[in-house]
Amino acid sequence: MNQFDKNQIITLDIQDPQQIKLALTQYKALLDEDRAFSDSQFDIEFKQRGKDGDRRLQPQDSGNNLKLLQSALNLGQEGGSHHYNHPIDDDTETYISEVILFAAALQYSEIKEVVVETAKAIVAYSRRQNNTDEMWLDDMRVFGVEALYMLAKTDIRYAYLLAQFFVPYWDDEHACGYESYLSSLLHEHGWHNEIIKAFIWCDNDSFRSGMFQNDQYSDDCSHQPLGEYLCQHPEFYEPFKALVIARFKAEPALLERIDTMCDEGEEEDLSAYQPVVSLYQSLFPHTCFYDDEEAKDSFMAMPFFGNTLENEAYDLQQKVQSQVVGPLVKIAQSAITARANYRAYLARDERKYELNYGSNLLKPLVLAMPQGESLWRYIESGEPHTVLETLCEVDVFELAKVHASDMAEHFVDQLVSFEHNNQGIANELKSVLNLVRGDLLTDHFSEEVECTQPNGLVLTLTVRKDTETNLLQARAQQYLRVIDVFYHALGKREFSKYMMASLTEGDEALLSREAYYQRYTQLSLSDIESAVESAKAKNIQSIFRHFTNHDELLCRKHLKLVDEHFRSSRALCHPEQWPQLDMGLMTLASYHLHSDYNQRIGDDITEALVTYLNDNHIWQLAAQHIIKKCHKKSDRYNPENLGLSEEQIARICEHFTADTPQDDLTSILALVQPHLYRDECCLGDLYLNKFSEQQPSYQLFKDHDDDFQRFTLAAFWLRQLPLPLQNKADRLWQFIIALAPVRVARNVLRAYSDDHWDIEFNNILDGIDVYEHLTKAGIDSGILNAYEMSYQRYDFGRYVNWIEIYSEIVSDDTSMFGSMGRKKAKAMERGLAYINERTKVEFLHHVSLKHPEVAVDFDHDLRRTIDIFVQLNLHSWEHALAHESGKDCLYFGEGEKLPKKLYKTIVADSLSIHDKPCHVDGRSWEACTVLQQQGDNYVIVMADHEVPLAWYEDRLPSGPLLVFSEQVERAAIVKRVAELQVQCNRINGIVEQTMAYLDNEIEFDAMAALFKEQIFTEFMRIDADEYHMYSLRQFVWMLDVKRRNKLVRLLLNHDYRGFKLIEAQMEQPWLLHQLAHNEIDFETYLSTSDEYEGEASETGMAFLLAWLFEIGIKPEHLVLFCIKRSHFDVCREFIVAHARGQYGSFKQSLSYLHAGRRAELPEILSQEADAEVLLAPLKKDKSRKVKEAVSHYCS
Repeated sequence: MNQFDKNQIITLDIQDPQQIKLALTQYKALLDEDRAFSDSQFDIEFKQRGKDGDRRLQPQDSGNNLKLLQSALNLGQEGGSHHYNHPIDDDTETYISEVILFAAALQYSEIKEVVVETAKAIVAYSRRQNNTDEMWLDDMRVFGVEALYMLAKTDIRYAYLLAQFFVPYWDDEHACGYESYLSSLLHEHGWHNEIIKAFIWCDNDSFRSGMFQNDQYSDDCSHQPLGEYLCQHPEFYEPFKALVIARFKAEPALLERIDTMCDEGEEEDLSAYQPVVSLYQSLFPHTCFYDDEEAKDSFMAMPFFGNTLENEAYDLQQKVQSQVVGPLVKIAQSAITARANYRAYLARDERKYELNYGSNLLKPLVLAMPQGESLWRYIESGEPHTVLETLCEVDVFELAKVHASDMAEHFVDQLVSFEHNNQGIANELKSVLNLVRGDLLTDHFSEEVECTQPNGLVLTLTVRKDTETNLLQARAQQYLRVIDVFYHALGKREFSKYMMASLTEGDEALLSREAYYQRYTQLSLSDIESAVESAKAKNIQSIFRHFTNHDELLCRKHLKLVDEHFRSSRALCHPEQWPQLDMGLMTLASYHLHSDYNQRIGDDITEALVTYLNDNHIWQLAAQHIIKKCHKKSDRYNPENLGLSEEQIARICEHFTADTPQDDLTSILALVQPHLYRDECCLGDLYLNKFSEQQPSYQLFKDHDDDFQRFTLAAFWLRQLPLPLQNKADRLWQFIIALAPVRVARNVLRAYSDDHWDIEFNNILDGIDVYEHLTKAGIDSGILNAYEMSYQRYDFGRYVNWIEIYSEIVSDDTSMFGSMGRKKAKAMERGLAYINERTKVEFLHHVSLKHPEVAVDFDHDLRRTIDIFVQLNLHSWEHALAHESGKDCLYFGEGEKLPKKLYKTIVADSLSIHDKPCHVDGRSWEACTVLQQQGDNYVIVMADHEVPLAWYEDRLPSGPLLVFSEQVERAAIVKRVAELQVQCNRINGIVEQTMAYLDNEIEFDAMAALFKEQIFTEFMRIDADEYHMYSLRQFVWMLDVKRRNKLVRLLLNHDYRGFKLIEAQMEQPWLLHQLAHNEIDFETYLSTSDEYEGEASETGMAFLLAWLFEIGIKPEHLVLFCIKRSHFDVCREFIVAHARGQYGSFKQSLSYLHAGRRAELPEILSQEADAEVLLAPLKKDKSRKVKEAVSHYCS
């Protein structure tokens, strides 16, 4: 059976109109009952009934409508020609029987009514789902389109059905090209009344525009836009509006989507949607308005029928609303159902922690089974055991739906739709019984007790009474008896490997593998023995897979598997039984040797393991892996001939493989380091070290794709052994810890960690032991302490303890313990340079807050952060030149957009510079042109060397163009361009001036002017958005008050996007104020700061706003900030106060806001006693959207 073959077959004689009518009726019924699809895939095929059996329909079965059928299929995204040149047999993956049926049906006028009703059922299904994911016919096409198109093609009155079918939530990435169906009808009929009706009935903006517009990224049109047509034929405008009114009287528009996972009370306000306005936006071509409200405002302000497009849209919106009861939009039924299901799931999920909730879910289902009372007693007590022998298979899911509705809903939560049967439940029984398992196997009885040792070490012990241990064991047996009942009720089907693992593996296994097979399979004793042996073999193979899968990090659970399944049988440790050579298996051999050494084992297998490593050249493999991660002269693409030479590669191999290498560690590091591939933060042509300034990030140590952890572990284990392998292992180890000590330590720590990703030790002594071994292996204890602090950042107690440890750096205690503490802190100070810089500066900031006596110098890091900020946001030289030139620059912009009034002939002269690059910084493909007016011509001052001068004879330049006046000296222009094109000098200059500004050596106005010339506004970014890198978001709170105020004032006034500087930590000013005034202690500050990440309290927001206004942030920026956070009372109060005349000119703030934001103000201002006065400026607003908002909230 092919992947997309259909299971519901409707047979007919395709030549008989009455049988076609019956088939259509059956199809309509399946659509109406939502049974036409299975697992989101169309599941119906129509077949020809014959004497020799049923056959699949062929295109020729469409009779006289073959060309009609072909026209429909040809418009699809994959075309239709491949359907016509071969017969469709049972093995053919072609599914066009629905199209053939409709084509055949459209031959017969007597069944036209049934065809139309079925077409409406297709549309109704599409609109109920409002999601192409629920409409796929196969992996390329959705159902229904061709049928609706052929109906519209033969009777234009039904074009609106095709338009309705294209729902708002349409996957235009996968179901693409379907705009051509409506577009072809428009090309055939023009703006016929029925085509206009189709336009109006289509609820998908892209499909409406796609009728005449080539694509959403261009204004180019394939046909005259409807808006333009109406302007040229004004007599059709009133009928157009009448059609719009009739459409909304008949049916609301579909919403594109809703949040189906929102909380109660957060439902959409359907009255706030404006589908008529959206309809008007589709009358003319435009590119996407995403994040460009000003362009949208300008578009809606275009003239239209003696008014603006916006006013006409809102006038009709009001008229429609006055004649329609209820909202003009509706939510698709599937979304309503999904929301209801999600809320029901949340309600169930809330109860999962109730005591015995899982057992209470289960009980009604068990009681509903044959002899249910006896089965429940069996689960509770183990008797009568014979009841299982009489339990035959039952349909568990159907039984739950009838007798245990809560359990049935739990099944639905855990199973996908095709698993709603006994086999599905058996496959997912581990998930199905997760609540019962939680009830019966969770230790509710133990208590944790802390014991303080004489050396100060605090141990946490779990204490449990013997009687409670017995109770836990009894509950474990009850859980197994629950599984017994399901095993029999499900027809003794085998469970999944995950269920078996949950019962037989781990420290708290409930059964041995043999006992599991005896209990939950029907194998004979001999088969069980064979299965157990097979399971052991599978365990061994599984270990091999874990070690050889380089995408998988090795951790403690893998080493425990080795100890459990390998070390228990000495013979298995012999490498002659292992599969094909892999570095992972060499790591496994290294672990065996390390274990042999620790267990004082030395035998022929130990010798075989050593031979295995030597014979397979483990150190040669390590050297080759290092070389693979380096640039080499032999690389395929290496135009500059950079990288390692063959002679240098040989030196590297010799260093790691020779008994007595010629090069020492220092010379090898000097050779390799410059050529190692970096794992850097790449932003266009900007590359930044993303870990820390001192610690480069190398691809050699990445956590996936050829993970280096295995080489690290082999070196770590083997260097500890008194074997000849030791020296070479140590050589590799010393090399990698010199390159990246933190990453090496992490690779080793993960191997011993109880968590597969984070470093976590269930037994603290295990962690101490690993750290001691790493220190003895040569990794500085300060680096290890800094790293340990970094991954314990959100373990509150441990993190605060590290702050205390570091504070000892200023201790004057001369005792032995005082000296040790100070030494440890100084080592940690050095180690901080090797951890990720974001954590480093955050830690030092916290130290300075908790212990102000600890002097922390941030100036170097601050300067580097500002340097990164400038690199991220620096305008290209041509932008800087245009803005600093002021009125002397007559034009700056795209050459092709030069205003016609500025057109002049472009000529070159002997001084024109055309022998060197002249392009946008970092964009060699985007050439710039610098012109100067001279009389009636423009003379080329500079042009890119790759653009022929002849190009300018008959056209404008396509890239950035600067036109200067005659008053400017030409030589001065050339000189300034040369200066600005040296980007590093500009960056250094801006950084120096910014630092001087923060030190109060430059006035704000001068600095703001410099930023305006040189720094992005629209595309400004505060940081590189790289998790490990520090940024100005951090440093702003680490500066002293004066410098903080100056930095915030500069960035937040430069552009509103500067608010990104503080948005993530809006509570910080208030917390720091309280901490500075001893109103809270450091511990409260730290916990509250983490709690309010990206949020703020009312008090915190009030303090923030007062501070921002006090330091001189523009009122218009503050108003926009408050509008976006109008859920804060204090933000609403600020807006109201500003409207009353406080905080500067409200009129100026209004002019700064785009219409969409201004339209949010009436809801806030209308609630005040003096609302009439406050709203007066908005009543005069040029935007209809704003006026409508005023009218809505004042009515």
